[in-house]
Amino acid sequence: MLILPIITVLADARNGHHPTPSVRAIEEAGGRVRVVAPAMSATEALDGTGGLLVPDCHLGAAGNLLAAALEADMPVLATGDGMHALNRRFGGGAPLPAPAHFPDDATEPLRHQIYLSPGSKMAAIIGSAGMFRVNSRHRRGIREPQRAERLMTIAYQLDDGIIEGLESKEHSWVIGVQFQPERGDEVPASFNNLFLGLVERAQEFIENNDTRRTSR
Repeated sequence: MLILPIITVLADARNGHHPTPSVRAIEEAGGRVRVVAPAMSATEALDGTGGLLVPDCHLGAAGNLLAAALEADMPVLATGDGMHALNRRFGGGAPLPAPAHFPDDATEPLRHQIYLSPGSKMAAIIGSAGMFRVNSRHRRGIREPQRAERLMTIAYQLDDGIIEGLESKEHSWVIGVQFQPERGDEVPASFNNLFLGLVERAQEFIENNDTRRTSR
């Protein structure tokens, strides 16, 4: 019987936030979910799991989890402020205030256009590169001076140069996006492939680790 891989999802208690959309996206992609609090040890949080999803979170909440996952070359997807936490973990600068795309009095999220570079892992995963409209829920962002040198820019806003996507040059599958693809009704349907890809890579990660253990 096929056992679905477990994805660790970070829960951030900031402002009552709970990663419900992220949990739903992983489950719809065929994975199981382990929701963990920032205070949990990385060893306990990642034990037996095949991937890590860091959704919109406080910048300091994901540090230990990211460090452990990256050291193991575990597949990682970071969304919203999770992308900024990923950038900081790689040595990048803190995000700066950005135009408020999602005002406090807005009832529906605004959308903006980004450019996704051809040749990136993300473009291969979703099946195309080019211009896309995504949700605008951020109030801060990074540009090239704040980007970690060890990360590669894969998506950005054309009008103001704010980075919308990053990939690791050193890992098998580490992707960060500033928008929130887990809110599937606010982004193109093909972006759901990010979660399908994460679950698929998590299964491979678990199988490879099991093979290494049994071959010893």
